Amino acid sequence: MDLSDVIETLRSEGYDVKQPLPGTLQVEGRFLNPERIALRAAGEAGDTALAVWAVSRENDWTLVGWKRPDLVTINQRGRLQRWRHRRIPPAMRPDAQTFLEGGASPHDIVTTPKHRPTDAAREVLAGLGIEAPEPPGWEPPPPPPVPVAPVAAPKPKRVRTAAPKPATARKPEPVTKVCPTCFMALPATGICDNCG
Repeated sequence: MDLSDVIETLRSEGYDVKQPLPGTLQVEGRFLNPERIALRAAGEAGDTALAVWAVSRENDWTLVGWKRPDLVTINQRGRLQRWRHRRIPPAMRPDAQTFLEGGASPHDIVTTPKHRPTDAAREVLAGLGIEAPEPPGWEPPPPPPVPVAPVAAPKPKRVRTAAPKPATARKPEPVTKVCPTCFMALPATGICDNCG
């Protein structure tokens, strides 16, 4: 199967293109939307059955398996993988605007839960010689680091202390006058009863 025209078109746009298996292409470049690149490559192939991997600069990838009328698209962003299987009419191409925009179309084969592989989608890929959807030589991103919560120092315990009671004002002690001779307390008259 001759894919030289498709390869030349992609290379003229500045992409690195390899042919890892017969009937497959692997496109890498500085693009952010690998799905658009893979669908465009499948569209350039016309009715020729092929599989196209497109790997973005962010290490995200898309695999498009195209064998009319089946169009299988697998997108991997980070660790999330989403499958989509469509059966498109003869007048449509894989790079139709509705598919390039990534939205749902009436040609989707709906799965429950959504975006899971169908047996028919796996058969399309197997017919193209694809055993696993990951691009050849692709390394998955490392798992995100698990945030470790810092260990806080224990809070010092507050010891409740009773507030000091306000001091009550004391009356001053009365000063007792003393006789300078016998040291006896003097009466209110101020004259010592002993010494006179």
